[in-house]
Amino acid sequence: MSAFIIFVFIMSLTPGPNTIMAMNSGQQHGFRSSIKLNLGMAFGMGLIGLIGVFFAHWLQSTPTFLTGMKIIGSAYLLYLGYHVFISKPTDDDEKSGDFQTGLLLQLTNVKVYLYFITGLGAFSFAGLLDSIPAKWVFMVIIGSLGTFVWTVGGQMISRLYFRYYRLFNLIVALLLAFSAVDLWR
Repeated sequence: MSAFIIFVFIMSLTPGPNTIMAMNSGQQHGFRSSIKLNLGMAFGMGLIGLIGVFFAHWLQSTPTFLTGMKIIGSAYLLYLGYHVFISKPTDDDEKSGDFQTGLLLQLTNVKVYLYFITGLGAFSFAGLLDSIPAKWVFMVIIGSLGTFVWTVGGQMISRLYFRYYRLFNLIVALLLAFSAVDLWR
């Protein structure tokens, strides 16, 4: 059970497309304005978890699906990276903090598919968490908390961001581009 909990926390708190966007939204818009983005990510995470519950075997045995998701995910990450790179702190671009952006980001996030396929299928133990619904709820809650943590971190460094936004935007855009490339390894 400890391996499962460690896996969930590491996957939820390490950098990925969703955590990077959550941090960026926290920097630019603050925590309160980023709640919609985080709720979209949470909803998307739950939806992907349900897909994982019902289609885990098929997803694991269908490489064309994963290839398609990698193509879509890479394109979307590069799109987001470009928009982060060109944004300015004075922009009133609420698109970076809306529900739909969070949902679409999760639906194209291969890391989240792998998170659920691995978490729901590779770990088994006795007790309450052995049931798929309990694992799903635990994974969605911890995964969503991970994006909220990164949003708070982004807000905490927002003063620095407003001073050095070009450098921050470049770093975030490069991290998103790296995530797009990393999908193919």
